Amino acid sequence: MAVKEHRHWTARADMRLAHPARDIWPLLCPVREYDWIAHWDCEVVHTESGVNELGCVFRTDFPAEGPETWLTSRFEPCSRLEFVRTGRDRVIRFEITLEEDGNGTALAWTHHVTALNEDGAALFEGYAKRLADNMALLERILGHYLETGEMDRLGT
Repeated sequence: MAVKEHRHWTARADMRLAHPARDIWPLLCPVREYDWIAHWDCEVVHTESGVNELGCVFRTDFPAEGPETWLTSRFEPCSRLEFVRTGRDRVIRFEITLEEDGNGTALAWTHHVTALNEDGAALFEGYAKRLADNMALLERILGHYLETGEMDRLGT
């Protein structure tokens, strides 16, 4: 059996929201993201409850990333959520942790990315900055939704 090494890297972005994890948690869901992310689009393939859960499967096809299939691989309400996200060029193990401190919740968004080919390796260039920029946007629009109950359509 041949083992071929591909590029692998980890990038993390931190977020802080002035809300309890119990309010944030339900929104970290492929179905509920339609409530607060203007550009969100997915096809839910499998869920028994109608929302995110362990074993939930959904697909996305964002222009910069291409078609990908996501599997919820860890589901610990209000504390930890993980997805395995697969596409043609890369596989991502995507972790989200939530930790309350009495004044709100700190979230850590970590991507463990493995390139499957040269196109996937090319995605590494600038990945940490793109993740940080995307998470800053998500922090703003999620915070807006938590404060107002309405989607922030400006700048998304």
